[in-house]
Amino acid sequence: MRVLLLLLAAALLLGAAYPGGQAPAPPPDPVESGAWLKIFGIISGAPDPVVLSEAEVNALLASAQLTAIFTERAGLTGVQARLLPDEVHLRGRIEVSRLAAALGPLAPPPGSPPQPIELVLRLRDIGGAAEATVLRGTVSGMELPPLVIAEAVSEALSEALTAQFPDGSRPGLDGTPFPLPQRIDRFEVRSGEILLQPATP
Repeated sequence: MRVLLLLLAAALLLGAAYPGGQAPAPPPDPVESGAWLKIFGIISGAPDPVVLSEAEVNALLASAQLTAIFTERAGLTGVQARLLPDEVHLRGRIEVSRLAAALGPLAPPPGSPPQPIELVLRLRDIGGAAEATVLRGTVSGMELPPLVIAEAVSEALSEALTAQFPDGSRPGLDGTPFPLPQRIDRFEVRSGEILLQPATP
């Protein structure tokens, strides 16, 4: 399976969630509302760079749209991000069944509640393309090989992001470069924020 956050953090996922450019009804949270407006500015062709704060990214990750994608595609709930230079640290909970094969006899018994999961992703712009790599991942405090974590959670991002890539490519979490969506020229993950530079029309 391939890809998350996603992720050119949350922003790329959001463009895919509404590929037709139809904005959802304004949410009651003003932080989420402001973040959606920035995203739809890019989608509608606004040329100005956009900076999403960590609070805005987390508001988007908690939106009904992305929550549904994460839950249905990867069994992930309560996803939150911390942004550092070229890195996205993700926390949340994952359904045990998604990792049963990887954990083997160490897996919690069937019917166990979702377990805490933490991921560290390196997310870099590499000149018109992006590179996402799982550096570390733990479930219930137990560290798992990065590729096991990547495979377990990547379907959520892969499904959400595919609409943004006309050539049918699917971004992965294994360090393989993938093209940026048509409306994004470059991005930069900084401490506490992410910069998105729209493509020139």
